[in-house]
Amino acid sequence: MATSGNRSPSTLVDGEKVAIEGTVNVRDSAPLSNLLSIDDEAPVGAYVWRLKDSESYNYNNLITYAAGIESGTFTVDDGRREIRIDTDWLTETHDSDDITTVSPDWTVSTGLSGRSWKSPYIQLDEHWTVNPIPMMGYVFDADAPEEIPDDEYFEARVILDGEMLSVSGEVSMEQGTPVFQGSDKEPLVLSDQGFAEFSRSLPYQILKYGLIAVGFGALGSLVLANGLGIV
Repeated sequence: MATSGNRSPSTLVDGEKVAIEGTVNVRDSAPLSNLLSIDDEAPVGAYVWRLKDSESYNYNNLITYAAGIESGTFTVDDGRREIRIDTDWLTETHDSDDITTVSPDWTVSTGLSGRSWKSPYIQLDEHWTVNPIPMMGYVFDADAPEEIPDDEYFEARVILDGEMLSVSGEVSMEQGTPVFQGSDKEPLVLSDQGFAEFSRSLPYQILKYGLIAVGFGALGSLVLANGLGIV
């Protein structure tokens, strides 16, 4: 696997496994990200979200019944190259829900409902929002905050323009331009904590998601990606 400082984009090969760590540049914001009410007004390149409820109002008993990964167009620039990140593989792998079709009628939770939120391939801890009023109003078609159900919760973890992001994945050449994406052999990994911290948190992520669902081949790729030295 190549590290980001070894080659120029023109020499990257389709299907090659590569890791990069650099600054996020958002070209087009993720769908409905303007409703997230993030303190930092920087554009949102992507975010993972979940919708949940709890009859007991106990945070630990919250039941996720919808979750997804939304992405606009964003790149990562390590100072030597700027490469676009394609999150479609994550969306498809976790059977993500579409935020633009979210509905308060989604009240049935299954074993797959929270897969996007619990993804072992995503570590986003820097920017987190809970129950943003604009988004809650959209989801529950509420004209005022008091019309939003008290036992409903919306959470999102986001990738912001200008922040540092570590990405590992597979190169896909699109009209001669390299794009990072995921595949069954090489998962797309996104971390705003760096590869070293991602590696340390991996056992917990596996436990949270479920070892059988992840698969041994994917786990091997993850560990390899986290062991890279980024230059």
